[in-house]
Amino acid sequence: MSAEILAVAREHLANEGPAALSLRSVARDLEMAPSALYRYFDGRDALLSALILSAYESLAAEAEHAADIAQGTDAGDAECWLEVPRAIRRWAVVHPHEWGLIFGTPVPGYEAPEDTVKPYARVAEALFRQVAVANAAGRLRTDDQDRSVSDGLRAAVAPVSEGLFEDMPVAKVVLAVQAWTTLVGIVSLEIFGHWRNTILDPGLFFEGTMRNVAGELGLA
Repeated sequence: MSAEILAVAREHLANEGPAALSLRSVARDLEMAPSALYRYFDGRDALLSALILSAYESLAAEAEHAADIAQGTDAGDAECWLEVPRAIRRWAVVHPHEWGLIFGTPVPGYEAPEDTVKPYARVAEALFRQVAVANAAGRLRTDDQDRSVSDGLRAAVAPVSEGLFEDMPVAKVVLAVQAWTTLVGIVSLEIFGHWRNTILDPGLFFEGTMRNVAGELGLA
């Protein structure tokens, strides 16, 4: 029953957007009394949280699968790394409304629960797994280690350093965060329609941008 409720809620998400989501409208499509849905979800926010968590878990599974497949090949570090951004973009193209739910405009009055942190971190871990592998093997180019990083910036990226890159120079951690924001940004621009009449081949532009990012990260 929970799966059926979420399936209908995703349809409403696609048609009306997350801000308009309500248990009453979902219940109507399921031919149920709104009160019956409260046995499964304790209000609109709980339903929204379930949709967000489901989206993150689906995206994380795609990213992890891509990372696993890439590591089973004899491709270079940059090519292995590229498979994960490609998988993330493919997922977003197939699930544009779910992408918008997790990376789009926040829903007024809603605050995502801590449960979303773990699958979000799984996406990031998959994206930067090859960076960590290359670093451990001594293959990661480190000519940016002398780059000046202020104490304020060092403190700002401390959660990322501690959570994903304990053994990585802080300058490389900064580059990793920049890579993440570039990836989310370029995919969002495509998914939200901002490339229309601007970038005629979003896939080709994405590929070139991500290759540049791989080089910035020190992958070869």
